[in-house]
Amino acid sequence: MMGPAGQRPPSLSNAGWLHEPLTPIGAMRPYPDGRVPPQPLRRWKPPGGNRGRLWTLGALAGVSTLVVVAVLGVSDSHPAAPTPDLRGYHYVDNLCAITDTAPYLHAGFVLAPSSSATLRYPLHQTRLHPALDTMNCTIRLAPPGPSERADDTTLMVNAAVHKRADPAPEFTARFETWTQAELAEDDRVSKLDGIGDEAYLVRKETEHAQNTGVTLAIRDGWTTFEISWLHPPSVVTTTDIKVPEVVELLKHTAATTMALLRA
Repeated sequence: MMGPAGQRPPSLSNAGWLHEPLTPIGAMRPYPDGRVPPQPLRRWKPPGGNRGRLWTLGALAGVSTLVVVAVLGVSDSHPAAPTPDLRGYHYVDNLCAITDTAPYLHAGFVLAPSSSATLRYPLHQTRLHPALDTMNCTIRLAPPGPSERADDTTLMVNAAVHKRADPAPEFTARFETWTQAELAEDDRVSKLDGIGDEAYLVRKETEHAQNTGVTLAIRDGWTTFEISWLHPPSVVTTTDIKVPEVVELLKHTAATTMALLRA
């Protein structure tokens, strides 16, 4: 295209300015033909400059941290542990020392002398743990007069103080399923009222003999107590008492011994 008076307009050249550093924030240099390039958009700066930007980022980080902590706190929360229902029960070093044997002595039995250097009766054991304290006692009762050791009646006492978990469900399930065991299918299990929170009487019977064993189990709060009478079925003496009498003896011993476990 020809300019005025037949002169050609000067050619556009970007040599020189194109290779110079850009200054997007300052005033733009005009093109060689005199036109002014458009002003570029300025970047947004938060109020206060870098200080404002850092404050904004810090606030966002703080909010995010609070949200994460809240979520973790909800997901990791557990229900509060139940308060142990101990009712004053506690462990004793020697359960045999507080087990009442007077009813059996009145019934004609005597405490069997120890005949073994390794097992000296009454035999006791106590085990302590933050979750459970257990106590055991084994007493031998002999008929009056000379007799063989095989004629002895064994009195076994067990007490457990549960300190972290309620034993009620397992206690109930144990006796409700007692006769499902092959060796206990002939046993008689009955629930007793008026003793602790829950009590069961188990009468051990075999095909050839009756009255071979009677167990009284009691749960009072989070404490369980069991006392068992194991009697040789072949022994016939003046002390060969019947099951109802044995049950009364066990009830008496349980009441007095459990009272001492609360003392």
